[in-house]
Amino acid sequence: MLGMASGIHSGRRVVFVALVLIVLGGCAERKYPVVGKVVFKDGTPLPGGMIVFSPLDPSSHVGARGYIRPDGTFELSTEKEGDGSLQGRYQVLVRPPSQGRGEDDPRRNISLIDLRYTRFETSGIEVEVKPGRNELTIEVEKPRPATKG
Repeated sequence: MLGMASGIHSGRRVVFVALVLIVLGGCAERKYPVVGKVVFKDGTPLPGGMIVFSPLDPSSHVGARGYIRPDGTFELSTEKEGDGSLQGRYQVLVRPPSQGRGEDDPRRNISLIDLRYTRFETSGIEVEVKPGRNELTIEVEKPRPATKG
């Protein structure tokens, strides 16, 4: 009798573990590599900063970001460095390099790019991440000269 009860519990355990693996496997959405370069219209690179992707799909709350290297290149990350982005359409913002101590320092070199690129609502940049490797070129403009009034 004890052997039979042990077999029932063992069978339940196997089913439970299988269900947990199925549920966990379904939760993990596939990420795709996203690399690229941020450049000005003349082709010169933005020498640093950060690029941030925010999903356009209202049901998705997972974005991605990447640090822009001095040569303008970047690689997106979602949860861990270099893990890519989920598939979908995104609004993009570009933050210029910091003049202070780190990426969150409020003293940014805002004279490098037009300020419209620093907000999702005004950047005008939308991209689509597709299955497979994604290589993007993000073009930004320098600040517009102040007009004399």
